[in-house]
Amino acid sequence: MERSSIGGVVSSTIRIDKLTMLLQVSSALMREKDIDRLLKLIIENATTIIGAERSSIFLMDYDTNELYTRVAQLKEVSEIRFPADKGIAGFAVKHSKLVNIPDAYKDERFNPAVDRQTGWRTRNILTAPMLNHKSETVGVLQVLNKKRGSFNMEDEALIMALAAQAAVAVENAQLYQEQELTLKSFLKTMGSAIDARDPTTAGHSERVARYAINLGRELGFNETELKMLDYSAALHDVGKIGVPDRVLLKPDKLTPEEFDEMKRHAVRTKEILDNMFFARELREIPHIASTHHEKLDGSGYPLGLKSDQMTVSAKILAIADVYDALVAQDRPYKKAMTHEQAIGILEQGRDSKFDGALLDLFKEKKLYLIERRRFTRFALAIPFEYKQPKAQVSDKLRSETVNISASGLLMGSKRLLPLGTEVEMFIRLAERPARTTDIVQSGRDYHLLGKVVRSEQKFAKQTYYLGVAFFGLTEPEQNDLSAVLAQYK
Repeated sequence: MERSSIGGVVSSTIRIDKLTMLLQVSSALMREKDIDRLLKLIIENATTIIGAERSSIFLMDYDTNELYTRVAQLKEVSEIRFPADKGIAGFAVKHSKLVNIPDAYKDERFNPAVDRQTGWRTRNILTAPMLNHKSETVGVLQVLNKKRGSFNMEDEALIMALAAQAAVAVENAQLYQEQELTLKSFLKTMGSAIDARDPTTAGHSERVARYAINLGRELGFNETELKMLDYSAALHDVGKIGVPDRVLLKPDKLTPEEFDEMKRHAVRTKEILDNMFFARELREIPHIASTHHEKLDGSGYPLGLKSDQMTVSAKILAIADVYDALVAQDRPYKKAMTHEQAIGILEQGRDSKFDGALLDLFKEKKLYLIERRRFTRFALAIPFEYKQPKAQVSDKLRSETVNISASGLLMGSKRLLPLGTEVEMFIRLAERPARTTDIVQSGRDYHLLGKVVRSEQKFAKQTYYLGVAFFGLTEPEQNDLSAVLAQYK
């Protein structure tokens, strides 16, 4: 009797501890806005609270009617996808009900392919649908291999409670991410559109942003500060929209009057950005973006600020902007400088024009090392086929280029391909594209090999931009490909 009483107290204490942990987890989930960190937080806590060996989350992709996972523990691959009506997770989605499987390999719904991909051995499974307030399935929360025995009714209650909280948190995070991506894509597009007015400076704002982010990270900027720096860099020349073409596009040295006209772009940048709504933590963007030409000694413009009046972000942009202008290879009115020559120019303005400590970081940490394109990149939408030669299933997939050069391409994809993934691409290019019809008169087939070197989620519903760098092409082959691409302009 005494032992039973003690056992009951222990069991009650454990139950209270789990409920307390569940409340703490619920609070943490509501605070986390980053979707990847959120998914990691959910599976880590699900594993602990229910006493399992591991957990996974499968999110619903309504565009492709698939379930996919990007987060898991141990040896899980970056992403696994399968039809939303397949397997135990698919059953939970289809019927919107919890599934408790005591022996996975005895259940015909279990798909052992995931175990083969990950090297894992699944014994038992507890799966709960993640339903939002409209009773729509957001995803599936799954815990695997109960450490002691099989999953019981108490585990079922816990995972249903956790899945309900996870569904709300995931939807909130996806909505926040969608808003963030919408703002980011809009601001970046604005900056690119201004750069595009002058083909000789195309890509300038993006490169300035990358130099600036490198410096900001080295200084320990937090995520909000880095975001503000990134957007300020992307928009720092937006005021050039008001500069007349006769000045902006002039291939020769500007007259004093023309230079004064050009300098007014900094004021216009602030005027334009002041008319945009920015969240409270980003409200310094108009000021930072418009002060990238200020100098420590007060000789800059438009406000003639001195060192103690300049933000650290403005000092960063001042270095990044000048450095990129000096090493740019495509400006007709000057020859590109080497890195050493550009640093020498910046050094002449050490502590009078540019912050010496930031210059030292820029040089010593080699923060100037970003990709600078050797071949012209063309904004062309060219359909092509590709496959992953090392994948278990190497069927050909279809995509379309966002842009392409002789060294690589950017493509849209519904599927995430991890960095380093090798792809074979099959592209047909017309040698002399027809200008008056849609019929290609003659063409050339290209079989290209590449690796994924960039992956960026552009919109919340799992659309990725994948950057692929070609390899194996000789220099003559690259020159030939670049010449053929140029005919599409």
